[in-house]
Amino acid sequence: MSGGEFLMWLHLCAMASYVGAQFAVIYMLIPAAETAPNEPARRASLIAGFKFYNPFTIGVLGIIVISGAMRLTDLKASMKFDYFARIGSALELKLLLAFVLIFIQTYITFGLAFRIGRQEEVAAHGDGEAFTVEQLNSMLRRIRAMAWVTILLAAAVIWVSLTMVSRAVDEPATASRISSARAEATMLATRVMT
Repeated sequence: MSGGEFLMWLHLCAMASYVGAQFAVIYMLIPAAETAPNEPARRASLIAGFKFYNPFTIGVLGIIVISGAMRLTDLKASMKFDYFARIGSALELKLLLAFVLIFIQTYITFGLAFRIGRQEEVAAHGDGEAFTVEQLNSMLRRIRAMAWVTILLAAAVIWVSLTMVSRAVDEPATASRISSARAEATMLATRVMT
């Protein structure tokens, strides 16, 4: 397996892991916490789940960004001067969507999920109050809604990536178009002269 193939598989596996984690928080973690026998057990279940979810999603997004950037560098080197003409607009859209995705995931992780555990620690030390049930439920609704948004954004990023790849593969390079046009002109001139 070449380095480019490894990066591609790493990138795809990281994206699949990220989307899987989003579905897991929506369909596994939050519903499992709802079946807890009491409120302290529910909070403990959520905190334990988010202790894995938070670093996992941020780490996987880091792998996606780094492997994508490395693969893009290889693509840029192979396409040379046609790089921006062939995939520039799709790349701009992909990077915009990826930035919004990372921003929303950061909000989920640090703005909501991390705060649930942190506030429980603060309350356990007597330095403040724990979140009320209503506050916690509101945060979980936002986490669920934002997770759906990230799933949709990830799907959009994947769609734009496929568009970008098809443009990179399907469109012939400008240099080859110019050389083929010259060859045709030379052949035509040769036929006219003979």
